[in-house]
Amino acid sequence: MPKLKKRLTEVRITSGAIACKVSCPFVVVQSGDRIKFRNQTAGKVHIQVSDDRLFVRPMFTISARHDKTLIVRKTHRGVYPYAVFCHHRARFCTGSSMPIIIVPR
Repeated sequence: MPKLKKRLTEVRITSGAIACKVSCPFVVVQSGDRIKFRNQTAGKVHIQVSDDRLFVRPMFTISARHDKTLIVRKTHRGVYPYAVFCHHRARFCTGSSMPIIIVPR
């Protein structure tokens, strides 16, 4: 069976007139894939993932206009909500709903 190619998915955090927004709020990944969180706001953002098994560091900060790429650890299948606090607007970011990371198998 051929080995699955590891993917890089980009999640953009942008600032609107009232609130910050997470673009690509639903991310589907497998172990070994990478997620690049791109902060495009004028302030730092704090990200906290609900399960500390998904990444080596489940809580991290990204400075204004910077990126952080994390590798998905070997983890169980499931849905992993995460929260993004935007300092530029002093509130949590929105998506279509709460942003989530999905590990289907």
